[in-house]
Amino acid sequence: FTLPVMTLAIYGIGYIARMTRASMVEVMTQQYIRTARLKGLSFGSVVVKHALRNALIAPFTVIMLQFPWLLTGVVIVEVMFRYQGFGYTLVEAAGNNDIDLLLGCSLVSVFIVLITQLISDVGYAFLNPRIRVQ
Repeated sequence: FTLPVMTLAIYGIGYIARMTRASMVEVMTQQYIRTARLKGLSFGSVVVKHALRNALIAPFTVIMLQFPWLLTGVVIVEVMFRYQGFGYTLVEAAGNNDIDLLLGCSLVSVFIVLITQLISDVGYAFLNPRIRVQ
């Protein structure tokens, strides 16, 4: 179980880590960060309370966009490791010409993508201090 999960996770980790670092570097050079440091806040406090929330906007969007890719990756990984799950069911349904099961799997996939996009939009509104919900 560990190897299939690692196969799916390793692809996205590097890209997300690089994007998070670039976003943090950009945010840490902003004027409000300097102002917070000059007011006497510790470096850790500035990073956690001020910088991290603004820096996580771009990586959060990328993380949410990884879910549709994971659905595709699940098919390949489950077939390679002979793990019987959603991807294996999809391949078996295609091999057996089971149209009803293919439609059901497609419906579940669309539902998952729509839910992750909704979570992405709500999370973006929560993370971005310039957006206020009234």
